[in-house]
Amino acid sequence: MKKALCIAFILILGVAVLAFFGGCDKTKYEVDYCGQKDSFTNAEDSYEEGENVELYFPYVATDTNYSFYVEGADCKIDYADDKGYIISFTMPANSVKVWYESVNSMMYIDDSPEMLIDYYEATVATVDGDEYYELVLFANPSRTEIYLDAYRGDGEGETHKRYAVPAEAIDECYEAIEKCNFREWNSNPDYSGITGAYYVLNFKDGYSHTRVTSEHMPDNGKELMWSVGSILNRYVNEDNLIED
Repeated sequence: MKKALCIAFILILGVAVLAFFGGCDKTKYEVDYCGQKDSFTNAEDSYEEGENVELYFPYVATDTNYSFYVEGADCKIDYADDKGYIISFTMPANSVKVWYESVNSMMYIDDSPEMLIDYYEATVATVDGDEYYELVLFANPSRTEIYLDAYRGDGEGETHKRYAVPAEAIDECYEAIEKCNFREWNSNPDYSGITGAYYVLNFKDGYSHTRVTSEHMPDNGKELMWSVGSILNRYVNEDNLIED
């Protein structure tokens, strides 16, 4: 009887030990290197939760700027002469993405102003000739130089003034552009035009421009185009004048 109890105790103890050590195993989670794994050394496909991960990026060019990203974990970026950039983080209980971006620091980047939005309206065939009003918004990619050119013209000539515009006006205009769905106008067969007046809205749309006119627009098209023009028109005042 004592022998049987002893064997039973040993079996229970063995199961407990196995359960204890088996419970110490931590789940591994994957690291997605976004197709750039070969650019890193010391990189593995997965790590245990809580494991300290240290990746090295040794292929550093002197004429290139690098940015490193870790999505899903807080990371630290260091540099060592013998290892290059060091990307370290503690593996969380989820998968992680790691990637880098590089830009040639010797490459010229054009930061000159370009036309973003052009609003134009004209009253056609008046006694004194066509009268028009045009607002053209310019900005450089870094938004450090933004201005608005305003033109008024009739049969006797044209006036031009330039106004300062804050960066938030750009975002406000493009919010109105998205809301009004101008990109769909030119492909809608049900739209028609008006007579006696002419309206145009031309705006930068990615790497190209989208242009809509009163010759092909919905019934409330004039009001929709003015919803963008009115944002710009708020800055046509003496307080914002920078060139007359």
